[in-house]
Amino acid sequence: METITAENLNKQDLKPFSYVNGKINVIEFLEATSSLIKVIERLGKAFAPVKYDMEGNVEKIKKYYKYDNNSCLLELMAEEHSKGKSEAAEGILWLNRALLFFELIFQQIIVSLQTNNNEVDMNKIYNMAYEGSVKKYHNWITQQLFALICKVAPNFTQILKSFEVENNLNQFEEKLTNFNSTLHSVRTKIDDFFKERNLFSDS
Repeated sequence: METITAENLNKQDLKPFSYVNGKINVIEFLEATSSLIKVIERLGKAFAPVKYDMEGNVEKIKKYYKYDNNSCLLELMAEEHSKGKSEAAEGILWLNRALLFFELIFQQIIVSLQTNNNEVDMNKIYNMAYEGSVKKYHNWITQQLFALICKVAPNFTQILKSFEVENNLNQFEEKLTNFNSTLHSVRTKIDDFFKERNLFSDS
């Protein structure tokens, strides 16, 4: 795995999402999601269950959809829905919830970087992100697993060290801000798709 340093920071794993002319290119979506999964892996074993779940949902997209370089994720979902099917869409639903979890985490990291606050309570941030994303969809056992994950997940200093960006915080902040902005745009468009069609409203 490539180590992120001052020299290769611009080539680090985070690949921005893309929403252009009302379309989410499925290949670009998969590439951006895979880049996030690589970042999650870099953060250590604590998030392994989340990583594996995201990988499984990515595989559902690849398994159930036929697509090319010009395919739009939203159009593929609409086509699947028109056929009364939902295998891939359900995977996208859970994948999108995981994306929200990390969007909320990254947003708080960005705020900390902007305010030069190194005394960050990451456990509090992890729990806040969990409360604001997937907790309400989980049963009691899964909630207890996530509580453990939040306790053993890396602290703020460990996160910065894992990327070796302690001396490049401004550049790191800029890249993370750009990534999170594109993530939010794409994630909300997927959410809108499910709301407009009233899909998985009770899931």
